[in-house]
Amino acid sequence: MNARMRWAWLLPALLGGLGAVGAQTPATIVLDHVRLIDGTGAPPRDDMRIVVQGDRIVSVTPERDAAPAAPPDATPIDLAGRVVMPGLIDLHYHIERDPKLAVRQLANGVTSFRDPGQWIDQFDPLKAILRDEHLPGPRMALAGPHIDGEHPAYPLDATVARDPEEARLAAERNIADGATALKIYFRLPLASAMAVVRVCKTHDVPCTAHLEILDARDLLLAGLDGIEHITSFGTSVVPFRRAERYRQAVLADSGARGDGRYALFADADLGGAEARRLYDVLERTHPFVNPTLAVFEVRAGTAREGSKQDPAIDLKGYAQMKALTLAAFQHGARLTLGGHSTVPFAGRGEAPWREMELLVESGLTPLQAITAATQTSAASLRRPANLGTIEPGTLADLIVLGQDPSQDIHAIRSVERVMSGGAWIDVARYRTW
Repeated sequence: MNARMRWAWLLPALLGGLGAVGAQTPATIVLDHVRLIDGTGAPPRDDMRIVVQGDRIVSVTPERDAAPAAPPDATPIDLAGRVVMPGLIDLHYHIERDPKLAVRQLANGVTSFRDPGQWIDQFDPLKAILRDEHLPGPRMALAGPHIDGEHPAYPLDATVARDPEEARLAAERNIADGATALKIYFRLPLASAMAVVRVCKTHDVPCTAHLEILDARDLLLAGLDGIEHITSFGTSVVPFRRAERYRQAVLADSGARGDGRYALFADADLGGAEARRLYDVLERTHPFVNPTLAVFEVRAGTAREGSKQDPAIDLKGYAQMKALTLAAFQHGARLTLGGHSTVPFAGRGEAPWREMELLVESGLTPLQAITAATQTSAASLRRPANLGTIEPGTLADLIVLGQDPSQDIHAIRSVERVMSGGAWIDVARYRTW
């Protein structure tokens, strides 16, 4: 089976198939008088009508042009004063041992997610919940265990490859098992990482990486699609000698990353020669970059958990992480949304919201952060053009908000309704999970 045929079967099964089980939706739902943020990056439009039939959006028109009248079997909903936008797509969701968290995030507007590295059967309990609850989402893109080198940082979530051939076989196995993306982890040597990238290219599967030891520039030029964590660029924005000191510390002890990444970024010159080399590569390759700023967040007056160094180093390092996020965006990186599930300064199920706020704190406009969390995140999944925007023909995954996040990104927390595949989610119930 060639790559195109394989994806035609695989993607609907992983990203769309589960949720339809048992879902009961009206034939037609008409959302009237909405302020629409369509996910394309276009400015909001007022007094719009959105017509949903089954699991699809069939029309999006200004009310003044919405003729003829809605079908007689339609369920009309007047959303005057409300904002409608596409459902959020969280590209860095860790299920851990907590499948109910995905349902809680669904109630907060996360209608799709990508797991960045976990055995696929770890999601069986979540799939069972979706069946039992007759839930039409969230849609899932699963990567299988991340591919790491010897002495893996997270043994339970990884498959170990000791050389390029083992890396190739691990990549082939993950794809055969149903993975719709692959993730390289940071202890994998360069030649082995490149073997994974080649497998992904052969099968037209996105390949992303969490890097601490390798220079991101090398893998991006070799065809890597995406980067997990802004910290993966740490060794690319300091002089080689400084990078090598960090690299050897992490090779000796993965735990050295805890303080070390903040110290590394504190030492970085984001206008220096090494950073400029990185920006050149970003401008040439336009990778998808998932910053996951929320998991690294540091605040003045609050000690970072586990830190054994001067708090000023943590604060400066984190400020540099945010500055590099903006610089990467300005130099062609396609930023996406990654909540990371559990982060220091967000409540349960609220990490994606906090991540969007931090993108804006880093210098993006609210509308740019919304586009990152919708259309751009959808594009990184290599889906057909039916996810991440509100346009005729797209999947009816949308959220209704009481306030406008394009004016104030904190309004992303004002989610009142969530629709997944044309069906409303019981937001009040599932926010208690």
